[in-house]
Amino acid sequence: MYFILGSRPEANARFQLSFKYRLASPPTPETSRFYHHFYLGYTQRALWDLSDDSIPFIDTTYNPSLFWYKEKLWESAQNPFYIGLNAGIEHASNGKSGESSRSLNDIYLQPELNYTFGNGSSLRFMPRIKQYVGVSSDNPDYRDYMGIINWRLRWQQANGLSIMGSYQQGKHGRQTHQVDIAWPLKRTPLNLNGYLYAQYFNGYGETLLHYSQRSQSQFRIGLALTP
Repeated sequence: MYFILGSRPEANARFQLSFKYRLASPPTPETSRFYHHFYLGYTQRALWDLSDDSIPFIDTTYNPSLFWYKEKLWESAQNPFYIGLNAGIEHASNGKSGESSRSLNDIYLQPELNYTFGNGSSLRFMPRIKQYVGVSSDNPDYRDYMGIINWRLRWQQANGLSIMGSYQQGKHGRQTHQVDIAWPLKRTPLNLNGYLYAQYFNGYGETLLHYSQRSQSQFRIGLALTP
């Protein structure tokens, strides 16, 4: 969850709101069953033009999902390595009609390979593999631009710096890169909750409306509630 500001080509903002809701919780972690790991999720992303007189939203993506998630599907007390799994189905739409309408559905599988270092920092590799279903006739070639795998790698210190990089590749060498960096405000003179947040983006799909247009490389900075 973040709000960040940039200036290319002119003043703009990007923000994201996300939440997840666990449908059923076990009495204790030890009594957890398969059905205790189902969640409802919702993410909303928007790109906002701050330079125009009317300050319009360029596009907003609404992204509900239903998924199964377990952080530690396999672990060993003697091993700093553990495996998690996230799998589900999601819908994405920009809520518009006519020529500006965009929507798609996908089923995804996301294994999560985690390693905890002796200093408390952790490394997580979490590629998300997608199979598109029911793609709208308004964007039948979406896969050609965004591909079917979102490769993601995250390194995080305990109560410190967090860095995540992601990479996607479509057909004909179309590439999308994103790097997110977060630093806790508790460890600054401000001593506040949340994070100082910076993001670099270059590629396709920054908005669902303009998924087939390569975005100018962007660097934005702002605040985040969660990195």
